[in-house]
Formats: sequence, structure tokens, C-alpha cells
Amino acid sequence: MATAVQVASVGWLDVPWIIWSGLISAVVASGVAAFTTWASSKNSLRLLAKQHTRDDEEANRQRQHDAKQKDEDRKGTIRREVYTKAVEETHALLGYIGSLSDRPLNAGNDVDGFQSFLKANAKIWLVADAEAAHLSRDLAGDFAEVFFHEMTTSYPIREAMEPVRRRREEIAFLEGEARRLVSQLTDAKAKNASLEEQEKLGDLVVDAKEHVKALELAQQQAMRVIAPMRMEAFKTTFGKLRSVQRALVKLVSALRGELNLPRDDVEFMEQLRDMERRAWAAVNKAYGIDPPGPMPEIVEPRL
Repeated sequence: MATAVQVASVGWLDVPWIIWSGLISAVVASGVAAFTTWASSKNSLRLLAKQHTRDDEEANRQRQHDAKQKDEDRKGTIRREVYTKAVEETHALLGYIGSLSDRPLNAGNDVDGFQSFLKANAKIWLVADAEAAHLSRDLAGDFAEVFFHEMTTSYPIREAMEPVRRRREEIAFLEGEARRLVSQLTDAKAKNASLEEQEKLGDLVVDAKEHVKALELAQQQAMRVIAPMRMEAFKTTFGKLRSVQRALVKLVSALRGELNLPRDDVEFMEQLRDMERRAWAAVNKAYGIDPPGPMPEIVEPRL
């Protein structure tokens, strides 16, 4: 019986089955572990490949975003420079138009200020979005009409001011001459100069002062003639500038929007209306009109 059990327990190659079962279990376990490791590695590689793909896509998106942002930053820098210069030149032209009647006729090329504005404004047309680009072209046309209107309107005033300027220089010279003669007369008296010399110097002082007084009277008369001309020119130009100023407010609001600043269209327009009322009242008061007369209606320059 014992021999039969022993024979039955001996397996292949005379190795007991219990050993074979252990070996087989070990092999199976190793196979399962190897398969599990292989499957896990394969899944990890697949996940890693997906992650790499996602990382590459994200990196590409980030590079595209950075490139786009760099372009936007460059465009924003250019726009800030262009818009700042254009607004400066526009306000310089407004001041130039307002002072044109006081500009001497021989002071140089009268259109230089207008040309500077056109150059700066043309750059807005080049780099701005559609709304501001169109508004800049409208503003250029509006300013052209107002500028040349003021050139024509102010010319008679400028012509009338030429003798006023010459008399002003002459008065300043004669006043200095009178002071010099008074000083000489004082010295002559202190030195006990001859009566004839003192009387001669005294006569020269009187003549100089009388000449100054005559020139001052002529100046006053000339200014009385010019004053109504100035007021009339101011009235006609003021109405046209009201329209130009409104076009300017719209343009600047659009430019502020492009620079990511609050547009505030309504608030800026209300400020403009208040500025117009105060400017109209101040000029009328300067000409002795208080309360002021009705403000000129807005004149639309474009046809």
C-alpha cells in the first residue's frame, strides 16, 4: 500500500507531483505577473503618449497665444504712439485756428500747422480699426473746411493788424527815446548846463511824448475798428468748430476703446457742451456783451 502511494506521488521525470505543482504555480504566477506588468507598461505608454500629445497641443496653443499676444502688444504700442501724437496735433491745430487772426502776414507758411495735423491724422487711418479709421477721415475733411474758412475770414483782420504792430514797435522805441531824453535833461540840470541846452532837451522830451500819445490814439482807433471784425469772425468760426469738436469727441472715444480704456462717449459729449457754453459766455463778456447772445447753431462742414 505504501509503495503504491509512493509511486502515485512521483510525477514526470521522477519528480514528485507536489514539486511540479509548486513549479507550475510559480510559472503561472510569474506569467500572470509578467503579463500584468506588460499590460500595465503598455497602458502607461499609451497614457504617456496621450499626455505628450496633450502637452504638445497645449504648448502649441500657448506658443500661438504668446505670438498673438506679442503682436497685440506691438500693435498696442504703435497705436498709443500714433494716437497720442494725433491728439496732440489736433489740439495744436485747434489753438492755431483760434489764434490765426493774430498771426502776422509774414510769419511763414500758414498751412504748416494744418499739414502737421494731416500727417498725424493719416496714421490713425493706417493703424486704427474701421470705426476710428472712418472717423479720422471725416475729421480731416471737417478740419480742412474750417481751416480754410478761417484763413479767408481772418485775412482782413490780419491785414488791419499789420500797421498796429508797426505802431506798437514805434511806440516802444519812442518811449525808450523819451526816457533817454529825460535822463539827459536831468543830467544837464545837475551839471548846470546852459538854459538853451536844457530847453532844447525839454522840447525833445515833449515832442517824443506827444508823438507817443498820437500813436496810442491811432492804436485805439484801429482796435475799435478791428474789434467788431474779430467778433464776427469768432461767431462764424465758432459754429463750424462746434461740429468739428463733436467729430473729435467721437474719434477720441473710439481710440480710447481700442486702447482698452473706457470710451465714455456720453460723458465727454456733455463736457464739450459745458465747455462751449463757458467759452461763448467768456468771449461775449470780453466784448462787453453780458448776458451773451444766442450761441451759433452747429454748422455741419460735410455736404
